[in-house]
Amino acid sequence: MEEKAQEYYTLITGASEGIGKAMAYECGKRGMNLVLTSLPGPGLKNVADIIIKQFGVKVITLEKDLTAPEAPKEIYTWVKNQNLKVNMLINNAGKGCLGPFDHFSYEFYYKMMQLNMVSLVLLSRLFIPEMKSYPQSYILNLGSVASFYPIPYKVIYAASKGFVYSFSRALREELKHTSVHVSVLCAGSVITSPEVLKRIRKSGFFGKASSIRPAKLAQYTITKLLAKKPVIIPGRFNMLFIFLNKLLPSSYKQSFLARKFNNGTVGGDIKTKE
Repeated sequence: MEEKAQEYYTLITGASEGIGKAMAYECGKRGMNLVLTSLPGPGLKNVADIIIKQFGVKVITLEKDLTAPEAPKEIYTWVKNQNLKVNMLINNAGKGCLGPFDHFSYEFYYKMMQLNMVSLVLLSRLFIPEMKSYPQSYILNLGSVASFYPIPYKVIYAASKGFVYSFSRALREELKHTSVHVSVLCAGSVITSPEVLKRIRKSGFFGKASSIRPAKLAQYTITKLLAKKPVIIPGRFNMLFIFLNKLLPSSYKQSFLARKFNNGTVGGDIKTKE
């Protein structure tokens, strides 16, 4: 006899704000029980309390810094010890920065790559064996429109999102004869804070045309994820932007992107929570 849906949980990383928070609300609205993780702080419990009150689902929280090398294994072990069955994994946590490559430290790039790539891979590796035993399971990895473009002044962010895209497409193919379905989200600008909105407005037409609110993004994404769509691209402009990547000469693309992102300022640690 098939197990009841309420016995399963959706695990979302970086769930205290931004895209992860919107994903948590959307999944809660759809009746999914949740395991939410994020950095230590009051935001995660607040999100959990609101979802429980509004939607009546089970929400369990775990504060964990995914830039720590052992964090993925610690999350997995904790979930196992709680006897929770995770049939949906949303690898949302991520970070980015804007500025010349050599303006950021060795330690900063180590943590960015650990968060954007390593933790995503290891969480997937740890959870997939059990996910295969469930009737239907899903993995959503957060790529970006940047997955398709090498971007000057966002060098490591764009490269890490390119990795996420390649990893997700290849893993989906490996798992196509199992019950685990892998999707990658490739969104443009997401309006997660007043600062992000300010940058979008400053970037002009391209920023505004490709931008989306987190709630709308989450609704669209979860619908496509459950429909088992391999690559999720919200918005026609983003689809066009990705399509143009195949047509435009590399030299032109690099020159255009360098002019767009080299605005003479260093953006510091921009936590995208993607």
